[in-house]
Amino acid sequence: MVSTKIRLRKYIGTLAYFTAVGIMMFMTLFYFENNGYLEKRSLSGATGYMHIVTASDVHFFPGIPALINSVRRTSKFPSRIKFHIVVCGDADDIVNLREYLQCYGIDKYDENIEVLTFQTYNALDEDTRYAWDDMFRNRRLRSDCNYARTYIHRLLPDIKRIIYLDVDVVTKEPIENLWKIASRYHSPLLAVDNNKTYIDDGFEIDAVSKLYHKRYGREFSPSSLVFNGGVLVIDLDFYRKYDIEGEIEYFVHEYSKAPVRLWRFDCQSIFQLVYHELWVKLDHKWNCRGLGRDHPRASESIESGSILHWSASNKPWTGEGPHVDLWKTFRPPQCSNHGYCQNNTNAIGQGYWYCVCDPNYMGDYCQFPSSGMH
Repeated sequence: MVSTKIRLRKYIGTLAYFTAVGIMMFMTLFYFENNGYLEKRSLSGATGYMHIVTASDVHFFPGIPALINSVRRTSKFPSRIKFHIVVCGDADDIVNLREYLQCYGIDKYDENIEVLTFQTYNALDEDTRYAWDDMFRNRRLRSDCNYARTYIHRLLPDIKRIIYLDVDVVTKEPIENLWKIASRYHSPLLAVDNNKTYIDDGFEIDAVSKLYHKRYGREFSPSSLVFNGGVLVIDLDFYRKYDIEGEIEYFVHEYSKAPVRLWRFDCQSIFQLVYHELWVKLDHKWNCRGLGRDHPRASESIESGSILHWSASNKPWTGEGPHVDLWKTFRPPQCSNHGYCQNNTNAIGQGYWYCVCDPNYMGDYCQFPSSGMH
């Protein structure tokens, strides 16, 4: 009887111990999860970074400081974000961009900002280059950068997934929240729908349906929704495995041979065609577009949006169109907030941008008070 009691006490003691340990582990995990430590570990997987990609030529450089600043300002782990900026130009344009970023207090040697070049005459064969150029009938969209995202997998050969952002967007919510959503899906692409179908979005339905069936042997659904290309989460492993570059170029060449205009929005339309019914819809808050025009629901979008998008021709850095003052709140200060950035149009090789300091400040970036200032 005594030994039974002893064994019972030992059992109860052991049970109490492991229960206490279990509670402590639960509380520890709860604490780590709610303080971001588990999330931080998950982000430091194979490479330790979330990868943000944008593409720009010199005309759109003014959007980049606001984009970078907004992502870093709202992120829980800004040091875990790697920016890859695809510059549609040459080596001088890279210097130009780095100097411009430095004017806005973004270190031009920042190890978390990679600047890459995309030049069609180096990247593409002559026939493909001419086919792309022929397709861009919309003068506003006539830039190599509008199809540079087709070739991002080449520029970033070791990266599995990216978030692609147009330069005319800013973020209001931690970008890792979008990254986590993407991690829950095994989808080639995540995007926000345009509230339009292929019929609404300017596709020549009869011709496109025949072309799609010819290529894939299955029916094309013109009543399906299309997506906006300004915010995309792209699985680059899928892109490489199924040669999405080749599929896109196929439709580019078919467009050049067609007697009618097959679609309206050039590269975005081809992405919509290749990823037809292969993509996952994101909540509309992840791409609140149309802020470059007077949108009847703009105020609602601004309030609830996680990513704000100045789509349309009016870009906020030009000072034209609505919501310019809102965009400026995301842009970092110029020249240590004691001057402004000035472009040197005569520069060759370097010196494209410099700071013009307020009277009481000096230094390359107006970072020092002048000696006479009290």
